Amino acid sequence: MPRQTIALAHADASFLVEHSVQSANEMGFAITAAVFDASGTVSALLRMDGAKLVSVGVAEGKAWTSALYQRPSGDYGVTTAPGNIAFGLQNAFPGKLVTIMGGQPILVDGICIGGIGVSGGTAEQDDEIARAAVAAFMQSLAAQRTA
Repeated sequence: MPRQTIALAHADASFLVEHSVQSANEMGFAITAAVFDASGTVSALLRMDGAKLVSVGVAEGKAWTSALYQRPSGDYGVTTAPGNIAFGLQNAFPGKLVTIMGGQPILVDGICIGGIGVSGGTAEQDDEIARAAVAAFMQSLAAQRTA
């Protein structure tokens, strides 16, 4: 029997970005939200009016890191610091790997279908928004499956 998997669709990426923007508006600051698919290709990117220009590259890096490594981007901050086991890992992917909180993988049935990265607030705020967007997406997906 063929294996059935889910892929990140345009509507999914849009949902994640829209949820992130709504959360940022409620929290009172502007962000950039990026969604990458499992291959590390951008699926959606939006910089809110007023978000810092640098937030685009940071959000992209967080999303890429979470999608390709299939873990939150912040999980790599300590391990890649000087003197730790993965120090220098950033050199393997110059300009791509971002080890700051705010990137979350999108896992469906134990399979990573992509990642979301948020930048514009503190690392903790970015991570809160990314986690909330993924949680809302998972709830939406569960509702679709039972309908």
